[in-house]
Amino acid sequence: MSKKVYVQNKNGKPLMPCKPVKARHLLRDGKAEVVQRTPFTIRLKWDCEENTQKVRVGLDTGSKKAGISAVRKDGEVLYQSEVQLRTDIRSKMDRRRRYRRSRRSRKTRHREPKFDNRRRKEGWLPPSLKSKAESMVKAVKKVSEILPVEGVNVEIAPFDMHKVKDPDIEGDEYQNGELKGHTSVRQYVLYRDKDQCINCKKDDVPLQTHHIQPRSEGGTDKPSNMVSLCVECHEELHSGEIELSKRSLKYWRNKEYRFASHVNSMKDHIVDELRKLFDDVKVTFGNMTKAARKKLGLEKSDVNDSIAVALQDFIDKVSVSKLGYTFIKKCLPKGRYRLHKGERSEVSISADNSDYFGFNRWDKVELPNGTVGFVKGRRKSGYFDISDIHGNSYDHSIKHSKLRLIFKADTIITEVKGNSSLQ
Repeated sequence: MSKKVYVQNKNGKPLMPCKPVKARHLLRDGKAEVVQRTPFTIRLKWDCEENTQKVRVGLDTGSKKAGISAVRKDGEVLYQSEVQLRTDIRSKMDRRRRYRRSRRSRKTRHREPKFDNRRRKEGWLPPSLKSKAESMVKAVKKVSEILPVEGVNVEIAPFDMHKVKDPDIEGDEYQNGELKGHTSVRQYVLYRDKDQCINCKKDDVPLQTHHIQPRSEGGTDKPSNMVSLCVECHEELHSGEIELSKRSLKYWRNKEYRFASHVNSMKDHIVDELRKLFDDVKVTFGNMTKAARKKLGLEKSDVNDSIAVALQDFIDKVSVSKLGYTFIKKCLPKGRYRLHKGERSEVSISADNSDYFGFNRWDKVELPNGTVGFVKGRRKSGYFDISDIHGNSYDHSIKHSKLRLIFKADTIITEVKGNSSLQ
């Protein structure tokens, strides 16, 4: 499939894309200007016709990654991307909580209570999920800035979590969970383990509950992540003197359905936000996407799922013509956590002095050999670490004066994967 250059009219309204050779002629003759490098977009400088074709966007939602594509009704793919969502918000909020609690034990200024500010509004989402949902909506909005999007198809994939765990469940059994009849998770875990240590099998000693995957590493308080240990075995396990056998861990630990529940929680928020931006938003489901993808002859991937989602209504009339490259997008935090420095934090860190020699983390740069990468790490000496979007280093130590800045870092950075010279 030929490469695409995205086009806007003089007012910034998106038109249909053109071929690179056409874009080069327009830029050479001064009839257009470059808006952005990735995806490569130009803006015309004269009044032109605005004849466009109908383009539909498909969004395959996910907890770690999302697929987005824009297709015409004849099956030609005009845009395809994979969005890597943030997974660091939970750990950052835990760190912030530790900082806040440590302040309470120090002599600090009086702060008014904030109980009235902590009421959750209707439709509230945890910050980690809200970030993922808004990132997907933002990525779709970015597509509408370079293509004339008619509407959006969204796969929301609602999961019946009880049915996923137990396919035979029905009726009143939904009300009879594994914790029924127990006052706490700890009591249930001890009861399940027959009130004995699973390691030494002693039952006449005080018992504690142990998290198989620590909470600091994303573990949960679900019974499937907890086992009963005596105090002695628990201490020896944390000191590294003993290890639980793989057989026992495999026996107790069940499959986690955390990511499916994430998608369940985000689906309504994503659809509501998209309907504020587009008049035509349709909802589809995972089983329909799977059937459409197989009918189109596409392999399983986030991008191919999004193509199948976008072509739901035309599945019997089209044959897919994909692009030879994919835009990989990565979501980043908006700023730094540390806002001040100094002995008593009296010096504010402004945007001007946070840059090193005019570069910040994840700025897009070009190396002397023509390789395009991102600033992964910076040193005050002026030597930087340059990597791809996944963090794989191109050069561990290169002087800043040898780098050419292409684009300053934003909350979403983009890299092209595949056969395309349009960076």
